[in-house]
Amino acid sequence: MNSKRDNVANVPVVRRWASRLAGLATILLVSGWFGLVAAQSVEKAITSQQAKHSEDELQLAREAVAKKAGAPKPSGEGVGRIVGNYSILTSLEVGYRWVDQNGSLPTYLSDVNVRQGFRVFDYSMDMRSLDGKGALFDFLRMDVQNAGGDQGQYFSFRADKTRAYKFDANVRRFNYWKSQPTYALNQHNFDLRQQVSDFNLKLFPQRKFRVNLYYGRSMAKGPYVTTYDYERDEFPINGRSRWEANDFRFGFDTSIKKWDIFFEQMFRLYRDDGMEDITSLQKGNSTTNLSVLNSFIREFPTRSRASVSRLSVSGTIGERAHVVLRGLYGNENSDLSEFEQTSGVDFSGNKIVSRTLVDNAHVHRPSATLDGVLTFDIGKGFSVSNSFRFFNYRIAGGLNTANRSILQPPTGSPRDTLTNTRVNEFIGVATFWDTIQLNYSTSPKFSFNVGARAQYRDVTLRDNTNPAEKEQDTTWAFLAGVRIRPVKQASFFVDYEDGRANNTFVNIDPQEYRRFRVRTNLKFTDKLTFNASLATTDRTNPTRFLRNDSNARVASFAAFWEPTSRFWFSGGYDFNYLSSNASIIFFLNNVRQTGRSRYFWRQNFMFFDARVGLTKRLDLLLAYRFTKDLGAPPDAKSLGPNDFVTALPLTRHNPEVRLAYRFTDHITGNFMYRHYSYNERDRLIQDYRANIIATTVRFTF
Repeated sequence: MNSKRDNVANVPVVRRWASRLAGLATILLVSGWFGLVAAQSVEKAITSQQAKHSEDELQLAREAVAKKAGAPKPSGEGVGRIVGNYSILTSLEVGYRWVDQNGSLPTYLSDVNVRQGFRVFDYSMDMRSLDGKGALFDFLRMDVQNAGGDQGQYFSFRADKTRAYKFDANVRRFNYWKSQPTYALNQHNFDLRQQVSDFNLKLFPQRKFRVNLYYGRSMAKGPYVTTYDYERDEFPINGRSRWEANDFRFGFDTSIKKWDIFFEQMFRLYRDDGMEDITSLQKGNSTTNLSVLNSFIREFPTRSRASVSRLSVSGTIGERAHVVLRGLYGNENSDLSEFEQTSGVDFSGNKIVSRTLVDNAHVHRPSATLDGVLTFDIGKGFSVSNSFRFFNYRIAGGLNTANRSILQPPTGSPRDTLTNTRVNEFIGVATFWDTIQLNYSTSPKFSFNVGARAQYRDVTLRDNTNPAEKEQDTTWAFLAGVRIRPVKQASFFVDYEDGRANNTFVNIDPQEYRRFRVRTNLKFTDKLTFNASLATTDRTNPTRFLRNDSNARVASFAAFWEPTSRFWFSGGYDFNYLSSNASIIFFLNNVRQTGRSRYFWRQNFMFFDARVGLTKRLDLLLAYRFTKDLGAPPDAKSLGPNDFVTALPLTRHNPEVRLAYRFTDHITGNFMYRHYSYNERDRLIQDYRANIIATTVRFTF
């Protein structure tokens, strides 16, 4: 993977500005509030002038209508303009971003991945028909964000005409970089370019019968590093990813009396043309193993075709029964061809002249899902509901393998071995959930529900070499909830669930669990609101000799205050705690070992965001994020020689500040500063610092 340092400049002037602004930001942040709700960067936060744009659009339309009626032309400077039958508002923000980074560049790129250069930070154009009778469209909107090389770029287009169509198009591009030097010997890294595109067209949106058309495309390409297990050793391998998926959908939705009906048919075409190889002789990760990989190449072209049909019906029967039914049927066929060729030395010191593996596989996977809800109103305030879901899938496939190996021992003649194998496997899983609840609500001030959930699973595993394995399992759970609103300004929610669940892919693995959650929303005034929540989840695997368990706690608090149109503030605090204890099996010197793995996550997260209108033209925007993971508690000790305690203690903070000055209603200048600081307590090699400065100009017309 090539270095990216040429894209991250070390600019002395950036450091000088960074130190000055960091001092200013610290003074302003000391008295801040902290919280759970993570907002976007100050680069995307709206100024007080931008907040007025929606009001300007409405006023512009009113003035245009008044002008048509013979009113005098409105006076004063403003944004937007009238062109024919349309009010148009356009904005363009362009600028340059400087990046000063030091420390671990791979970790910085994995976490932040903001590069230096010229950017189109934002572009938007909004066109609205004044009388709702545009020639081709009544509403049109275009948006562009972060174009020019940022890690995430967004493009969108929307147009609609009343009673004729609605069209939406979105394209999202991502630069995905992952490199972590202290994990897996830095041998599982990615540098991918990804793009997701969606195009939706709805015909006759305001009519009773509506037609829906869709096309979507997802793709990724780029280099990565992985590992290959070969002759009792592990070797780093270079890979190149190149895959894409194309989705086509068509359907309709309609309303017939008291019933709503939706149908959709989807087709998906998927292809993967990735490959892996090495460019030179490789020694494995083991220092004692004799195995060597002289050459390696693997090609694995994959093709997949899938179709999915969906149907939903909802409505009422009589005056008291309400019904929702949804069904889905999918059918997928996949074909895989794999070619792999290696040469080298095996773990005994024998020369591998050539080893060739050729695989051909076909997999067929039909699946079906049916779920529904039936609610019956018993009497005033009382109702009973029954919801169910059935999910069934089968995976049937065959694999043909041809393996040829030419081995040259230290003495004697070469050995040429050819092996052909065929494997047929079948996996069948059927799962049924049913939940029945009694609901009571007399007014918005009080309601409660109590119920039970049952789950049944049937799993079948079969291949051509072993007898079929079949197993069934039934689990139960109790659930209840209360909603209380004693006054208009306060709401309280309590939910409780206790029972067993089984969500493992193909195994019968029931987990005993207990969930509890309480939330509150307090609205003291229209300008001051608070919310807080506490959630706990405890899980235990009751299987004898395992007793794996995990405990999670999440507590959060957040507040929002907007005393005037020129000032708003939000902030809060979030605490996350997780501890898990699991049995593990591993091999040491090719000897099977058993032990326990204990993991701890004790994270504190705080934030605040604020906007201050210093003058009618100058806005100050602030943001701060602080994360601290305490890692394992001091009393967490290994229970034996094969027991392990893991955690990731770290500290990270991210202050941001932005000054936005409105020269005129049409031109706004911005100066923005962001700082990133990442510190791991036990792995200093991954620490980094970054200062990011951006200057932009926004034109609105």
